[in-house]
Amino acid sequence: MTKKKLYFAGGWFNPAQEEEHTRIGNFLERHYFLEVFNPRTAGGDFKPGKDCDHMSHVLQNNTDHIDDADIVVAITDYKDMGTLWETGYAYAKQKPIVYYCETLGDKPFNLMLAKTGRVARDVDELEELLINEETYKFRQIYDFDGDIE
Repeated sequence: MTKKKLYFAGGWFNPAQEEEHTRIGNFLERHYFLEVFNPRTAGGDFKPGKDCDHMSHVLQNNTDHIDDADIVVAITDYKDMGTLWETGYAYAKQKPIVYYCETLGDKPFNLMLAKTGRVARDVDELEELLINEETYKFRQIYDFDGDIE
C-alpha cells in the first residue's frame, strides 16, 4: 500500500474530547502507510483570544491540508462544530471521509454524515477501513448499515 495523506479532524476542547483525540491520533500515527496531518499538533492548538493573524493561518493551513489529503478521519462523538465544518469542506472537495464515533453504539446516526462517508464505531472498524483501498475512493452517496436520524 502506498503512503496515504490523512487529515485528522476532531475537537480537543474538554477533557473527554482531549483524551479521545490524543488516543485516536496516536493510533493513526502508528500506521506506517499514513502521513497524518493533525491540526492540534501542527500549530492549530487554538485558544480563544489569539490574534486574527493566527486564526487566519490556522484556517488556511487546515484547508490546504484537507485539499492535499487522500482521506479525512473525523471524530464525531462530541459534535465539535469545527470538525463538522471540516467534513463538509472535505465532502465538497470530494475527499473520502471516515466518521469515527465510538459512543454511537446502536443509536441512530446523522443522515447527512451517514450518506457522505464511512462510519467506524471502534478502532478495529477504523483499522479495517484504513487498510481497505476502497475506502480511499470518493463516492457521492454512501451506504450505512444502521438507523439514521
